[in-house]
Amino acid sequence: MNIGPIQIENKQRARSLRLKDAVLASFHEPAPAVRARLAEFQPNDWSRAKYWLDVSGLALYFLDRLIALNLESCVPTGFLTQLHEHLRDNRNRTDALFTEILTLTRALQQRNIACAVLKGATLPPESVPEMSLRNQMDLDILVRSSDAESTRECLAKFGYALDAIFKSTWEFKAGPSGTSSLKNLYQVRPERAVEVHLLEALSPTTNADRLTRATWKSIQGQPLPSLSPADIFVLQGQHLFKHMCGEHTRASWVLEYWRHICARRSDATFWAEVELLAAQESGANIAIGAATLLASLMFGPCAPEELSRWSMDQLPPAICLWIQLYGRRLLLSDSPGSKLYLLLRKELYPQSSSEDVARKKLMFPLHRPPRVTRPTVNEGVLTRFRRYKFESHFVMRRLRFHVAEGIGLAIESLRWQRRLEGVSQ
Repeated sequence: MNIGPIQIENKQRARSLRLKDAVLASFHEPAPAVRARLAEFQPNDWSRAKYWLDVSGLALYFLDRLIALNLESCVPTGFLTQLHEHLRDNRNRTDALFTEILTLTRALQQRNIACAVLKGATLPPESVPEMSLRNQMDLDILVRSSDAESTRECLAKFGYALDAIFKSTWEFKAGPSGTSSLKNLYQVRPERAVEVHLLEALSPTTNADRLTRATWKSIQGQPLPSLSPADIFVLQGQHLFKHMCGEHTRASWVLEYWRHICARRSDATFWAEVELLAAQESGANIAIGAATLLASLMFGPCAPEELSRWSMDQLPPAICLWIQLYGRRLLLSDSPGSKLYLLLRKELYPQSSSEDVARKKLMFPLHRPPRVTRPTVNEGVLTRFRRYKFESHFVMRRLRFHVAEGIGLAIESLRWQRRLEGVSQ
């Protein structure tokens, strides 16, 4: 009997999904169960899954888990060699980023600018077993809005120039922009990037903010200005939910959040402080509840009653339904992006006319996407040509994304409405 190309593709897709499920299960199931799951896959299955492992941020976490469970023999030798090479490269890049953040924060403090490092190096050990396992793209620093210009002048001393402003976030770049791809995903990059997040001034009714509560955290034997432990968790949940309300959510962010909950599960004092801080920020309970539900669905139940009571258990039914229907689908997708988040945003702001306008613009933007490369001083003709070529390919990829995902969203919206009616009845 002849097997058509569509049947072959469907079988490959089914095997690919099973492999991805096995990878996710490896983070919470015992070694015998993981070994049994991984046994069915061949080298070509792993080759097809490599792209997803890279873009999801799970590749090095998976390698670390294989080593911990003594299951390295369950994956092909060539694939395992690749992961170890990526780990060596990523360790070098992590060291470079850590040196850079130490230099910048010390320079800011010498100018009497209060600051704190966000995400990245401050996540271990609760969320990240080892810094070199995390695929970090840039550096994030929190300062007060009143120190924005002083921070800009300080960063300029290290070659950074303001590249873009998005609401309360200033993006700085330094060095040649180059082009990024999976080939250099784990390597030290010539371009350096820093996101400076501006914290608004204290309101008359607030006695403290995140910078007031900031502390010092010892990372690799070096003191680093960091948010308080409870603030780190609240911001982590908000960051994950922000991406759930956007085009792409990395599975590694969900894993890190899940691990953080597991590490603090029995710390009632910590959860009381988290609840107190979340109550002071609009929408924080929804963000943390949605992030917790997604993490529980992907990696197993994790939330103690002290957390779920005021967050996950209080989620509106429509939000729960969206996470249950689309959460796993989006995280397991090979395509790094989707427009299904617009269905979620509609349920979050059902009566907002401004949100309706914003969603329509996001459905199919009429403006050119932001540039992904920058010209260098004395740029040669060949270099300029390569940069323009990379930019044009990026524009075309974005155009295909908007067309394909726009059609997919239109179809899925009809199904979503039917399912939503069943919830509301």
